Amino acid sequence: MPINGRYYDWEHISIQVKGVPLADVLSIDYEDAEKINAIFGKGRTPRGYTKGNYEGSGKVVLLREEYDRLRAAAPKGNVFKLEPFDIVVSYDKGTATVTDTLKDCLFTKRSFGGVEQDTERVTVELEFTVLGGVEHS
Repeated sequence: MPINGRYYDWEHISIQVKGVPLADVLSIDYEDAEKINAIFGKGRTPRGYTKGNYEGSGKVVLLREEYDRLRAAAPKGNVFKLEPFDIVVSYDKGTATVTDTLKDCLFTKRSFGGVEQDTERVTVELEFTVLGGVEHS
């Protein structure tokens, strides 16, 4: 860990959807979880566990212009009709690149914002489900 060194900032992050770099991204959030079920027998503490379903999800906030480019590449102009795609998020400071690949994603919800008189930007928030897991390299 660097002392008085530079940490990751927005300049170090690049995002790709379907292999195409996105330039007008304001933010991306993603998470995944695996359910654990405690198995109880005699006593108050678990005697073991089983694993439940995997869940992955996230959201990306784009400027409207980037959303329009993404929509133009989608079947019939509908981002919900895209086949499962990977989202690649790379963190690169020049010394080493760390990459998170969100496998087999599908958009599940879209929200439009910033549509008012004094807004500096018009945004679209796209929520997505991660079906294939998150790989780190």
